[in-house]
Amino acid sequence: SLKDVLHLADDLLDEFIIEGMRYKVDAGDKNQVTWVHSSSSSHNFLHQKVAPEIEKIQKKFADVLEEMDKLKLSPKDVVVKQTDSLRSKSNSFLFESDITGREDDKEEIINLLRQPHRNILSVAIVGIGGIGKTTLARFVYNDVEVQNHFEKQMWVCVSNNFDVKTIVKKMLESLMDSKIDDKLSFEYIQHKLHESLTGERYLLVLDDICSATHNKWTQLKTYLMCGAGDSRVLMTTRSKIVSKRLQASNLYVLNGLTPEISWSVLKKITFGNETSGVNQELESIGKKIAEKCKGMPLAIRTLGGLLQSKSEEREWISVLQGDFWDKENIMSILKFSYQSLPLQLIQCFAYCSLFPKDWEIEKDMLIQLWMAQGYLECSDEKQLMEDVGNKFVKIFLMKSFFQDAKVGEDGDIVSFKMHDLMHDLAIQVAGNDCCYLDSEAKSCVQRPMHVSLEPNAVHLLASLDASRLRTLILLSSNEEEELNGDELSVIFNFQHLRVLKLSNCSLSRLYGSIGNLKHLRYLNLTHCRDLGSLYKSISSLVFLQTLILTPNEKVFSTKVLSKLVNMRHLHISDWEASSDETPSGFEKLSALQYEGMVFSNWLSSLTNIVEISFFSCGTLQYLPPLERLPFLKSLHISFIDELEYIYYEQDFTSAFFPSLESLSLQFCYKLRGWWRIGDDFNNTNCSQNLSLPPFPHLCQLSIIGCQMLTFMPAYPDLENRLDLYNCSVETLVATLNTAALESMNDFPPLSMLKSLHIDGNFRKSNLGLRTTSSVFLLYKQLPFIIVKT
Repeated sequence: SLKDVLHLADDLLDEFIIEGMRYKVDAGDKNQVTWVHSSSSSHNFLHQKVAPEIEKIQKKFADVLEEMDKLKLSPKDVVVKQTDSLRSKSNSFLFESDITGREDDKEEIINLLRQPHRNILSVAIVGIGGIGKTTLARFVYNDVEVQNHFEKQMWVCVSNNFDVKTIVKKMLESLMDSKIDDKLSFEYIQHKLHESLTGERYLLVLDDICSATHNKWTQLKTYLMCGAGDSRVLMTTRSKIVSKRLQASNLYVLNGLTPEISWSVLKKITFGNETSGVNQELESIGKKIAEKCKGMPLAIRTLGGLLQSKSEEREWISVLQGDFWDKENIMSILKFSYQSLPLQLIQCFAYCSLFPKDWEIEKDMLIQLWMAQGYLECSDEKQLMEDVGNKFVKIFLMKSFFQDAKVGEDGDIVSFKMHDLMHDLAIQVAGNDCCYLDSEAKSCVQRPMHVSLEPNAVHLLASLDASRLRTLILLSSNEEEELNGDELSVIFNFQHLRVLKLSNCSLSRLYGSIGNLKHLRYLNLTHCRDLGSLYKSISSLVFLQTLILTPNEKVFSTKVLSKLVNMRHLHISDWEASSDETPSGFEKLSALQYEGMVFSNWLSSLTNIVEISFFSCGTLQYLPPLERLPFLKSLHISFIDELEYIYYEQDFTSAFFPSLESLSLQFCYKLRGWWRIGDDFNNTNCSQNLSLPPFPHLCQLSIIGCQMLTFMPAYPDLENRLDLYNCSVETLVATLNTAALESMNDFPPLSMLKSLHIDGNFRKSNLGLRTTSSVFLLYKQLPFIIVKT
C-alpha cells in the first residue's frame, strides 16, 4: 500500500540523518549536525546503502500508482481538510459538571441510596451507550451530601471483564487514592481492604459493567460484607439482564435529555459563557440539531465541539442536513465529528486506541508518544512540539473526544479518559494499524504498526511483523513475577521501533542490543533491572527524545548523555553519575537522587532546556548559573539537604531568566539564595549588596521549608500563585520594598497576584511591622488567601 511505501521512505530518511548525526558526534561537534560530503564514510554509505534502497522504494511507488490507475483512483479525488480553527473565544474546555442537565436524576438516585435498609443495598443505572450513565454516577459520587453521608467511597470501572481480584484491587486503590504495587499478593490486598471497610458505611460505584455472572457477583459480595449494614453499591450498565444477575435492589432507567435541556447544553458547549448574544438564526438551527440528538448527551457534546469552529449559517445548516443523521445511531455522529478533524488530529486520535477502555491517559506521556511518531509539526521555529501537543489535547477535550480531565494545582491538564464509545471509534478508524493485546488474545493475525499489550500476552510478540512495528508498549500488570529476558529477546528484531515502553522486566538478554533500535524516539524502562552496560548501547540512539529510567544501578555518565543530541525529556531516578562531559541539546531534565555528584558549569550550556527538576540530589552544594538559559520555563529544586547556593554571573546585559514561569524551592534546609561567582562565602553581605534584576515572567512561585533563604531575585510581577510555608519572610519583604521603590509605573508589587498560600509566619501583624503599606495593599487586593496555622 501507499502507506507502507511512505514508511519505507521515512525509515530510509532516518538512516540518512542518523549517519550524519553519528559522524558529527564522533567528530566532537555536539552543537550542530550537518553532512560532510567529502568524507569517505558518508560516500560509502550513500553508495552502498541509500542508493539501492531508493531504487526499491521507487519501484514500489510505481507499483502503487499502477494499482491506483487500475482502480481508476486519482490523487485529486482525495481532499484533506488541513485546518479547522476553533472559535477564538473558546480557549478552554467545559467539565461535564458544567453541562449536565441531570440535576433531577441526581436527586432521585441520592434518595434511592439513602433509603433505610439494614443490608447492603444496590442501585443500577441502566441506559444505552452515550446516555450519560457514568456522568450521572460521577455527579452523585461527588455530591457534598453523599460525601458527608458515607464514611468511605470507592470508584471502580469494570468494563468488559468482571474479574473479582481486579475489582478488589481497584477498590483498595480508590480508597488509598494511589496505585498499589503489582508485586503485592492478593491476600495482602484483601486484608487491607477488609481492614479499611470494617464497620464503615461506604459507597462503592461499579461503573460500565458490560457482562457479569451471578457467581462472580456472589464472590465479590464476600469482600463487601465487612462494611456497615447501610453501605451502598451504585452500578452503571447498558443491560437490564446484567443488573438482574447482579441482584440490583433498585433499577433506574436513564432517559434522554429534554429538547430544552439539550439545546441549553449544546449552546453552552458551542458558545461557552457568551450565550446571551447568540444569533437568532443560529439558535433556530441549533435547536433543531439538539432535537435530532434525541437527548443523547455524548452526541450533543460532540456536535457542540464541532460547531465551535463554525460561525456561518450555511455551516450550521450543513450539519443539520448531514447524511450521518440517516443512520440514526450515535456512532455515525461521532464519526462525522472525527471526519471533520484536521489530518494531524486524525492520526493522533487513532493512536489513542492503544490504551484500554477507561484508561487514565497521562497527558505528557501521550504528547511524547505523538512526538515520537512525528505527528506534531511546528508552524514556526519558535514553537515547541510540546506546545502543539498541548493544543491538540485541549481541542480533543473541547470536542469531547477526551473527557474526565484532571487538572493540577497550576491549572494544567494532568490526565484524561475517553468515553467507551469514543474508544470504539478510535479502534474502528485505526483499523489494522493499532492493536491492543490483552490476556484473552490468542493471536495477532494483522500486521499492526503500533502495539500495546498486557504482560500475559508477551508470547504473541513473535507473531508480529517486525518490518512494520513502530510502537511497542507493555502496560502495567497485576502479575506478581516480572518478565524475564527470554520472553523479551524477540524485541531484537523490531528494528524500526520509534517507541519502546517496558516495565518490571529483566533486560539481561536485551540491554546490549537496544542501541540497534536506532530509530527510537521514546524509551521508557521504568522499574527494569539487569540494565548492565545499557548506557554504552543507547549512546548511539541519536534520535532519542524521551528517556525514562529507574535503574537502581550505576549505568550512566554525562559523556554518554552528551551524544543524545535530540534529547528533550530526561527522567532518571536512583542514579549515581559522573560529570565527565558536558551534555547538550536537552529540552527537559529531571534528576532524582544523584548521590555525591558534583556539577560543574555544564547546566549553563543546555541552551535548549525547558524544564529542570532536581530531587534528592545527595551532597549537591551549589547550582551553576541558570539565568541565561533562553527557554527555561520551569525550575523545581527539592530535598537537596546540602544545597547552599545558586550561582549567578554579575553581567546582566543579556536577558535575566527570560522565559522562567514556574519556580519551586522546597525543603532545601541550607539554601541561602543566589550567590555571585567569585564572592567570599564568609562575607554574607558581599553578594547581597548587589541588586539582582527581578524575574520578568514568573507566574508561580513556591518556597517551602527553606528557612535560611534570604536573598533571591524579586518577583513583583507574579500572577498566578505564591506559596510561602515554613520559610523566612525576607524574600517577600524584599520584593515588596525594593520593587515598590524601583517601580516606574502606578501598579504596586504583586498587584496581579491571584492566589496567596501562607503559614503563620506571614500573618498581617508580622508583615506590617517589617515593611511598608504595600503589604496591606497586597492583602486588600488578593481574591484568594489561605493562611495555614
